[in-house]
Amino acid sequence: MNAEIDITNVRLTSARLILRPWRERDLSDFYEYAKVDGVGQMAGWKPHGNIEESKAILSTFIKGKNCFALEYHGKVIGSLGIEKYDEGKHPEFHDLRGREIGYVLSKEYWGQGLMTEAVRAVIAYLFERGQLDFILVGHFDWNRQSKRVVEKCGFTYLKTVEYKTLLGTVEKAMTYVLRRPNPETEKRSLWEGEFPKDDASLVQEIYRRFDESSRLTQSKAAQVEFLTTVKYIERYLKRGDRILDVGAGAGEYSLYFARKGFDVSALELADSNVAAFREKLTDGLSVDLVQGNALDLSRYESHAFDVVLLCGPLYHLHSDQDKLRCIQEAKRVCKKGGKIFFAFISNDIVVLTMQQEHSEYLLTGAYDKDTFRLDDFPFVFHTVGRCRELLSQGGIRICHEIATDGLSELLKDMINGMDEAMYRQYLRYHFYVCEKPECLGMSNHLLFIGEATDE
Repeated sequence: MNAEIDITNVRLTSARLILRPWRERDLSDFYEYAKVDGVGQMAGWKPHGNIEESKAILSTFIKGKNCFALEYHGKVIGSLGIEKYDEGKHPEFHDLRGREIGYVLSKEYWGQGLMTEAVRAVIAYLFERGQLDFILVGHFDWNRQSKRVVEKCGFTYLKTVEYKTLLGTVEKAMTYVLRRPNPETEKRSLWEGEFPKDDASLVQEIYRRFDESSRLTQSKAAQVEFLTTVKYIERYLKRGDRILDVGAGAGEYSLYFARKGFDVSALELADSNVAAFREKLTDGLSVDLVQGNALDLSRYESHAFDVVLLCGPLYHLHSDQDKLRCIQEAKRVCKKGGKIFFAFISNDIVVLTMQQEHSEYLLTGAYDKDTFRLDDFPFVFHTVGRCRELLSQGGIRICHEIATDGLSELLKDMINGMDEAMYRQYLRYHFYVCEKPECLGMSNHLLFIGEATDE
């Protein structure tokens, strides 16, 4: 069934965009991109021939109360509509609440990941506040740009249907569905067929389904983890230092420090992350990117790096043997007196952040209901105490223990709604409390900074 959606008073934010209802004063921005050849054709309509045509369509956006304007640095550069889907073509959803989304972006801004940000923000809104059971989206079979957005946002292919466009043509439209996460079943429904049998295969599967390329930058709340980690890394860097980023993901830390002039080597296991990283590389950046496993750093000489980052591998290693091997490899390549940064996903607050997303998680979630120990699938979780034990066992002297993102995940709606002045003050507060022992467990991510004790 088609759910009722009214965005009249809704305002969403992503890392770079504001999503809000359309206004009459947006007309010139709308016409500017809608008249460009190649834009409307992606969605099956011809370029606007004059501003009056844009004005008439803008009026339908405003009256319909179901279409977001995408604002970028004060300018509207696209739209994202939440439309009723064709119930006749999708009888399988007759007893579920759903909608179909469609989007258009100014040609000037293609290829920058902006539409992916917008779609993710709307997905979160529709599932969390719209209480939808599913979301549909489609694209013409030749539209590779839209296909990439759909895949990065986690939609699953459903069917291909014929679609008659406003241009009078008939196109094949590939349709995808994203279902509302269910904490009782989502853990197992991530995988088709057999589960991966080892950590390396599991990592590949995780990052085929979760887009890492904008995780640290997609909103103000998400940026707290990145800004905190950078702040502490910069405490220990000096001109000429070499950095090794092990488990580099899509390259946010590597690229940040390469742009600062540091010599960075980066190693990443997941195919999709390596591809996303390579897309961001530009000429002049000193980054040696290779694909490899954190358990084998033999390609690097001993004591070669001033700073070693492990901001991902310990999210995925299940056995203590592999965790300690990872730590030993990092110690070997780090210079004497150098610093190693160990990131962990914190066990304790996840119960609350999952309850925020899923109203029945406390009762049905994947954790031990007495000990509150989370099930290590698909990620591996650590308590603060277990982090200390593991690093001590690995011969690491701990210099700092940091609640990297603190309450930012739990308070993300509040934080994302802050203006710049308020956000700066929130960061100051976060930096004030993030090393307080009483705050460590109340963070989704933990950062331990250490140095070797036995070399």
